[in-house]
Amino acid sequence: MIPHLWQTIIFLAGIGLLVGGAWLLVSGGSRVAAVLRVPTVVVGLTIVAFGTSAPELFVSLAGALKGNTGLVLGNVIGSNVVNLGLILGLAALLRPVIVEKGLSRKEVPLLLGATILFTILVWDGQLGRWDALLLVAGFGFFMWWTLTNRDRGAVVTEVPEELPHIDPDHRTREVVRGTGLSLLGVVGLAAGGHFIVSSALVLAVSIGISETMIGLTLVAVGTSLPELATTVVAAMRNQDDLALGNIIGSNLFNILAVAGPVGLIRNLDAEGGLPPVAGVPLQLSQLQVQMISMLVLTFMVFTMIILGRGRIGRKRGTALLLTYALIMFLWTTFN
Repeated sequence: MIPHLWQTIIFLAGIGLLVGGAWLLVSGGSRVAAVLRVPTVVVGLTIVAFGTSAPELFVSLAGALKGNTGLVLGNVIGSNVVNLGLILGLAALLRPVIVEKGLSRKEVPLLLGATILFTILVWDGQLGRWDALLLVAGFGFFMWWTLTNRDRGAVVTEVPEELPHIDPDHRTREVVRGTGLSLLGVVGLAAGGHFIVSSALVLAVSIGISETMIGLTLVAVGTSLPELATTVVAAMRNQDDLALGNIIGSNLFNILAVAGPVGLIRNLDAEGGLPPVAGVPLQLSQLQVQMISMLVLTFMVFTMIILGRGRIGRKRGTALLLTYALIMFLWTTFN
């Protein structure tokens, strides 16, 4: 009983470090972007998305280095489902989210394409180094696409009130300060990722749950807490570009900049191979059911944005939450 309690405390401490580290990383990065006058949607797609996806990266790297590759695939799939189903659903339920035009025409279709590509590459239960290299190349294209299209007439990040006069000296000082906060955030994320992986694996073995399922549920939700906090706060402050950019960017980062680089370090294999799940049509495996769930939810959000002309209201937010609950039921039932 005591070892389980101790591992639970370590896990919670890891989540705390992840959230605190992500907050520092996002705060520092956003401060730099505000001083340099970068559009809000670009901040969401890059700086904030990277900051809130960094937990997934550190957890996946730690898992891969320890040989727990099932945790990596589960974390990527589970985090993307949490972002689109739970987090976007909650944000839309609190307040209808308006999607920036450029986001709905460019990055959202790009996310759907990346999800389809990832599903095809991992369908056989493995992500080899050549597959991972393709994902890394896709990430390079995404960054080039976003940065070359940053002047899209979107809202520019507001300059912090404490910086009324941004002369060159102030600008340099604030960039250095923001960079320092970001580096502290990286340290917190690294430590938090290590604690979460270590404790989650011990708990998984003791409870009898597979590494992949732990990654899909407990670790996925834990590492998605930064996305949840950032998106809900952004939605409440009417910063829809930041909220949607964060979610879309985070999912793209998870597929391209988490699974890709980690797959280059070590081949990613689904735990236990691909045994078919009893009661599931077409003899699909657990991993295939999970990837189909992620793909369906991504296509669902894409369709909502197109049919709603860039608006995700409370009814659609409720539908996303119900879909997320159904997916969790299916995953746990057929585990």
